[in-house]
Amino acid sequence: MPELPEVEQVRRGIEPILRGQRVVAVRLLRSDYLEPMGADARQIEGTYCVKTHRHGKRLFCEFSAGVTLRFHLGMSGRIYAAGSGEPLSPHTHFVIKLESGRELRMSDPRRFGGIALYSSVASAVAAEITGKVGVDALKLKPVDLTVWRSLKSSVKMRLLSQREVAGLGNIYIDEALWQAGIHPLTHVNRIAPAQLASLVGAVKKLLRRSISMGGTTLRDYRNVQRQPGRFAQMLQVYGRAGEPCRRCGCELKGIRVCARATVLCPQCQPKHKGRQS
Repeated sequence: MPELPEVEQVRRGIEPILRGQRVVAVRLLRSDYLEPMGADARQIEGTYCVKTHRHGKRLFCEFSAGVTLRFHLGMSGRIYAAGSGEPLSPHTHFVIKLESGRELRMSDPRRFGGIALYSSVASAVAAEITGKVGVDALKLKPVDLTVWRSLKSSVKMRLLSQREVAGLGNIYIDEALWQAGIHPLTHVNRIAPAQLASLVGAVKKLLRRSISMGGTTLRDYRNVQRQPGRFAQMLQVYGRAGEPCRRCGCELKGIRVCARATVLCPQCQPKHKGRQS
């Protein structure tokens, strides 16, 4: 599933194509792909894109009439650019035709993603972010995780939940925990302040590097130009169970956390290492 770097790459790809361009037409090819049911996406026809925003894994496009579209890529969703005469890719559900003659299209074979229409940015934020997800992972600070001092949840479960940190998934959580030397099953109230700072630093460094390399493509993800990301070659633990740790040489171990495949180094990430002080 695309995580923060992949969604950010899509945002950066669509902004120069969409921003300032008048929308000529909108086509919804699956009525159940747009929320709320019965919403009319043609409200953006005749308007132009003012700005794109991203928070965690959610992408927002704000139009001049105030209407805002929220895009969620799900597991296999792709937003791609095409010429108006180019045949539709399979499983294309939504098309925005621009005055420039280009089109932005969203395809999604598995249909775990989707689009939502809101009357304003404020209503989109209220429905999608406020009280639903935490701070965007690129803006994360140790102080944002103060609530962890009173919780016994495992650190991987807490990061997957999106409650305090928005945008991380299986790939970047495993990588950040390895970088910080924290076992995925460590209770968050046992993480010492120095380790917490190390984790926050690792998260932001990983995300920035992945963005610079176009994100991680393991299967479905492609950017707006339909190119794969290159960060997979930099992964240190994800998908490498049974292989040697590139830091200490110990065999990497695969476990399950919240029903998710998880990889760690028993030597670099000893269980329960670190305590609150």
